[in-house]
Amino acid sequence: MQAPDLTGLDRPARVRALKSALATMDGGGGGAGTGRFADLCPVRSPGPIDGDRPHPVPGKTARDLPGVIPVPTALANLLPGGGIPRRSITAVGDCPALIVELIATATADGCRVAVVGWPDLLLTGVADAGGVLDAVVVIPDPGDRPLSVTGMLVEGMDLVIHHGSGDARVSATQARPLLARVRRGTAALLTVGAHVPSPAIRIGADIVTYHGISVGFGRIRGFDIDVEITTKSAPPHRVLLRVGCGPVTGTQAAAGPGDREAGLRVVRAG
Repeated sequence: MQAPDLTGLDRPARVRALKSALATMDGGGGGAGTGRFADLCPVRSPGPIDGDRPHPVPGKTARDLPGVIPVPTALANLLPGGGIPRRSITAVGDCPALIVELIATATADGCRVAVVGWPDLLLTGVADAGGVLDAVVVIPDPGDRPLSVTGMLVEGMDLVIHHGSGDARVSATQARPLLARVRRGTAALLTVGAHVPSPAIRIGADIVTYHGISVGFGRIRGFDIDVEITTKSAPPHRVLLRVGCGPVTGTQAAAGPGDREAGLRVVRAG
């Protein structure tokens, strides 16, 4: 199915046009057109969003870097161009905490984000990290043609996150029309749990340490993420990033979570 003509439409109009097109993808076949895509809707923010962001997200802006999606400064220095490239595919490890930080930075800068096939991704952390929930649309169940859904969204959104089930592999034949749409559109495509042939960038990510918990008491106050970035033009770069607070004493852990420190911070680069 052809994507709707989005020429000249602002972002809210793009979302409405995409929702209409997705709702009729399977026509009268009784598949996705029967209601799965009714879930294409903004995630509602728990409160006012203009002038009420809990933390500014550090990083480059879309105006500074028009060819990429902004990312936190801790990652920007490791990525070609300083961000996630538009009209390209980036493969990211299955690390929800990192994805939430990326969504927060993008939406704080005014980008529209779509999340496909990830119903259990906890997006409440986006607001905590300074992002804008109203700028995120979710398609929890893309039906039996998830790549077609993603392909349509990349022609109208800024950042699309495609979550594959299990250890799904995308063949070269399946990837070819998706990549054509990515290059024709405006978005950066992140794939998580879906192995796409020859992505422009690979970002491996795993949580390696939690902070704030002691023996028998305490709460999680922060965690460290081990990140490895591989591009086609440079050797891999590895960095240890921290979200929230670092190691604390037993007294601090018992006192409660305290204020959240904003954004990703570099703990160790190597």
